[in-house]
Amino acid sequence: MDVTTYSDFRRSLKSYLDRVFTSRSPLFIKRANGEDMVVMSKADYESMEETFYLMKSPKNAARLLRGIEQFNQGRGNERVLIEE
Repeated sequence: MDVTTYSDFRRSLKSYLDRVFTSRSPLFIKRANGEDMVVMSKADYESMEETFYLMKSPKNAARLLRGIEQFNQGRGNERVLIEE
């Protein structure tokens, strides 16, 4: 996890954004006069939003967690998807 100051982020914007993209790791920006910020790739943000959406429903969250547990116990079945 990288951490930088707002001033340094502005000075090296391209370098920091390239690093966030290639490392797939968020960048934390400390600000002296304001709330700290986080920069992440769009793909990571969309993935996080999808996870939040799927876990919002307690019933769906329990079903997903049960499925993950079953898979980890070796009770999963691999299937070939049909692409159209």
